[in-house]
Amino acid sequence: MFPSGDVRFVNTMLRLQKARLHRVHVLHILDTLTIRTTTVLATLRSVLSVLPGVDDVKKEKLMNIHTKSRAGRLASIAGAASLVAMSLTAMSAGAVVKPHVSYAKTLACEVTDVGGVQDKSFNASAYAGLLAGGKLSKNITTKVISSPNNATDSVYASEIAALVAQHCNVIITVGFLMSDATKAAATANPSVHFAQVDNTNQGQSNIMGLTYNTQEDAFLGGYEAAAYAAAVNPSAPKVATYGGMQFGSVTTYMDGYADGAAYYNTTKKPAHAVTVLGWNEKTQTGTFADSFGDTVKGASLTNAFLAQGATTIFPVAGGVGFGTNSAVRTWNASHSVKANVEWVDTDGCVSDATDCDLFLNSVTKGVGTSVTAAIVTQATGMFAGGNYVGTLKNGGAAFVQDSQSAAAKMLSASVLKDIKTITAGIISGKIKVLTGGQ
Repeated sequence: MFPSGDVRFVNTMLRLQKARLHRVHVLHILDTLTIRTTTVLATLRSVLSVLPGVDDVKKEKLMNIHTKSRAGRLASIAGAASLVAMSLTAMSAGAVVKPHVSYAKTLACEVTDVGGVQDKSFNASAYAGLLAGGKLSKNITTKVISSPNNATDSVYASEIAALVAQHCNVIITVGFLMSDATKAAATANPSVHFAQVDNTNQGQSNIMGLTYNTQEDAFLGGYEAAAYAAAVNPSAPKVATYGGMQFGSVTTYMDGYADGAAYYNTTKKPAHAVTVLGWNEKTQTGTFADSFGDTVKGASLTNAFLAQGATTIFPVAGGVGFGTNSAVRTWNASHSVKANVEWVDTDGCVSDATDCDLFLNSVTKGVGTSVTAAIVTQATGMFAGGNYVGTLKNGGAAFVQDSQSAAAKMLSASVLKDIKTITAGIISGKIKVLTGGQ
């Protein structure tokens, strides 16, 4: 059921009858997911961003009213609200949408990347999206294959082939590493629909690409990490990041993080500029674990960064990040200047609550709800391929300000105000966050 207080979301949707959006489906989707009360405001913002039949000025006014009414913690549900709305809304002018009385029989299947469904990050959120889709209707059933940590292209191909053989209606492949196998399977099986997380549809009409501009919220993370470093170690402030493997969906985060720290240096002009360890955006070179599950490697890399003076570590490496959490906890037990972690992909205080006291913030993307939305398009007969891009503006990239850790409590009011101002600047386009060394 909806968390208490979310009646405001429902009431606002009721006010939008002229938009001809069939509310039952959006509410049904939200009802299947475990979310924090305030994340509904972010979802509303995303839904409003794509509603047809509502004057743009009125739409913007509604969005501003609801986003400013209280500080929402953006979680993964915000990620694909716009995609959900698109799948359930008639986009042609004047069209009338008739409610679906039921979802068609649908077998929704998923192949997770290395790290598995228990990584409390990337794969876990995709799996949660699959399960949420299965809860929408008794007509929707789900299957999942969790790839082993040593998976190769041939393993991915055989896993996808196994799901094709089981007559899955839509197959979600999780992660850029599956790009070649996904495209090959889609080409060989044009009647089967696919959705791939962290890649475009590669020009295939039967693939829905699910991508996210995570450089935007990572920019906020880099800025905040730099502010913390300058406050606790002003003579030699340093922050650090590392990736699981070097490809676009990983380095996009790292680019944004480095840009955010650079923006802090430019705008605040600290006596000693904050240094970013682990990634050089200009040369696109840096530190990688070559794994998404090796926690020992994560701890080793983190200890090296801590020894060099880094006070915030941003692991863009799925389950490898648990090694970072462990190393930071050990470090803090014997050092007066405390380090912290920025979690990736999901809200760390939800997905890894036992380590919430370590998190400065979480830099997330809406993997779970974009997966659910892909299932909805299949079950409602509206699958059309194409590409979805999640942003700060539509909620598909979301910065979650944590507050339980000692580090987060040390952030000044001015820093938190800066985060809000920068967020607005990115959304408006005033602040450009580029990637790839641009």
